[in-house]
Amino acid sequence: MNRRDFIRTGIGAYLGTTAALAKTIASKKSQRPNILWIMLDDGRADAVGCYGKKWAKTPHLDRLAEKGVRFATAVVQNPVCVPSRTSMKTGHYCNTFGITAMGKPPAVPGKYMDTARPDLPNLLNTWKKVGITPVNVGKIHAYRKDWLRKGDASALVDFLARPRGPEGQKKFDEAKDFDYRPVNIKTHRWMIGGIVPYAPEDTQTWRLGDLGVKALEELAAKDEPFFLRVSFHAPHVPCRIPKEYFIDPATIDLPLPTEEELKSKPRFEREQLRVYAGGLDLTKEQIDICRGTYYGMVSLVDTQVGRLVEVLKKSGKFDNTIIAFNSDQGFQLGEHGLWKKRVLYEQNVCVPFILTCPALLGKGKVIDEPVEMIDFVPTLMDLTGLDVPKDIPGRSLMPLITGKAKKWNKAVFCEIDHSGSMYEELRNRSGRRVMVRTKEWKLIYFMDERAEDKDGALYNLKKDPDEKINLYNLKEHAKVINRLEKLAQKWDKNRRT
Repeated sequence: MNRRDFIRTGIGAYLGTTAALAKTIASKKSQRPNILWIMLDDGRADAVGCYGKKWAKTPHLDRLAEKGVRFATAVVQNPVCVPSRTSMKTGHYCNTFGITAMGKPPAVPGKYMDTARPDLPNLLNTWKKVGITPVNVGKIHAYRKDWLRKGDASALVDFLARPRGPEGQKKFDEAKDFDYRPVNIKTHRWMIGGIVPYAPEDTQTWRLGDLGVKALEELAAKDEPFFLRVSFHAPHVPCRIPKEYFIDPATIDLPLPTEEELKSKPRFEREQLRVYAGGLDLTKEQIDICRGTYYGMVSLVDTQVGRLVEVLKKSGKFDNTIIAFNSDQGFQLGEHGLWKKRVLYEQNVCVPFILTCPALLGKGKVIDEPVEMIDFVPTLMDLTGLDVPKDIPGRSLMPLITGKAKKWNKAVFCEIDHSGSMYEELRNRSGRRVMVRTKEWKLIYFMDERAEDKDGALYNLKKDPDEKINLYNLKEHAKVINRLEKLAQKWDKNRRT
């Protein structure tokens, strides 16, 4: 039996067999599937067309979803980069390893820090034990000590929309009569939208794609399995896009923030988050520019995905390569008067999650059960015949993919400790904010005795998918709140024992 036949009849049979086959794969390094992990930075789920927004132009990613498995509701464990990525690599919730924010230590530490375990092992190092060293191109956040690094690309503008370095300045100087209209947030001046005067090939995203293609060609040329992550900076700020990829705002149908909606929101959102994000400071024209920029940046990443897939096809490695696509968290685009992240709305906690491998996975599957991203790396481990540790909350999603499990989680969870933020307006009168989400309900509240009160929000996701109507203070929902709080308390207790 040759290698391809083994993959198709042996590994492919995994869909109907037990862990015995995994041991067979584990004993034959040369027959392990390859892994190409493509990652966005601040990429919300609906930025990818197959998640239902017709203005999201991502044909290459949509085709991967058609050929593989798409998770409709994939929830990250923290709405900020480093904690979220650390939860993925360890298979643990953020509070367990003690990284629950990005910034500086809180003035008054939370009691839960007493049980933090900052040195939890990186699951990705398991591949090293079987002779496969994970390689990274692009953003390295939270994996700095562990990856074999193959370079990164810098941006031509900085976070404030200014040309960066001689090359960036030259591009702007050469653009005659160019109407450069960057959009900046009022408080922190981040660039959250704008069309820049250079070609797609000059962008940070395209140049990172060049590095990814080169690394993949080198790895695919060898007759041994590989693990490559191409980690894009897009669509993180500074948000900017060449005119060729700008998405027409007239095609984008997203709700605009209103003062009326914000009246029912928690105090923390109305006051502190509003200062941080400044969504109501922008005109509709500025909001349109930002939204067209954001979706355009993901479309530009999609072009690079197409280039990477083409390398796999030309090398003959496509059928035996697990292509995984996801993000560390999402991004607010003005909904609820908020921009960027650090909040617990669907746009921020739900990310795209696609797995494709013709030799291993079914075709055109959509998993509707909500899943958590701590399950991501354990799933890759299972698919490549590596043992998933039994002492982590993260678990392989293969029972869902194969149909052996019809239900998965009673609820999914996300958390952030704003008292440890880098932004002063978020540090005071706050603390650890927790989200517990079922298919129907979402509860958000301060689960922290340092906070003044719970300052909660409750949304019925079936009746109010845009999360506009906060039901927290209505007496008729007291039982729902109590049930969700108990789920959160049980989750909090179990993961720290």
